[in-house]
Amino acid sequence: MAICAASLVLAVGVSLWAAMVDARERTIPNAACATVAAAGLVFGLARARTGVLLAFPPLTHCLAAALSELAAGTLLELGYRRLTGRVGMGLGDVKFLSAWGCLIGGWNLVGFALACLAGALFSLVRGERTFALGPWLAGSFCLVGVTLVLTGLVAC
Repeated sequence: MAICAASLVLAVGVSLWAAMVDARERTIPNAACATVAAAGLVFGLARARTGVLLAFPPLTHCLAAALSELAAGTLLELGYRRLTGRVGMGLGDVKFLSAWGCLIGGWNLVGFALACLAGALFSLVRGERTFALGPWLAGSFCLVGVTLVLTGLVAC
């Protein structure tokens, strides 16, 4: 159980750091994506051995979600760039989405939708044409993760 908790805390902490970097520089560090993905793998392996936090998807589902989101997100972003000549959400955002997929599986798509909606509404209110998606992704993924933890604790 301690390994599960440490993995979650590491993922959240690194995500908050990545959110701050993205807000300032409009880039999500690869180290943040790799760390979150590694924390997700450790978390999934520890959960498989201990049988705790059953609200989280199995590790195989998480890996399938992460890889398919990475492939689809990359293809969509590169296609958008080719068609419009502009950057869409950015490949760092795609990698960050995929990294969180290693931890929370397909639930990260719920977080992704929340992040896009909240970020778009916030930038609309402020009259901005673009916004850093990373802070919104980090917040929404952490929210989904906490929800899964609480759901798992209530079910016990």
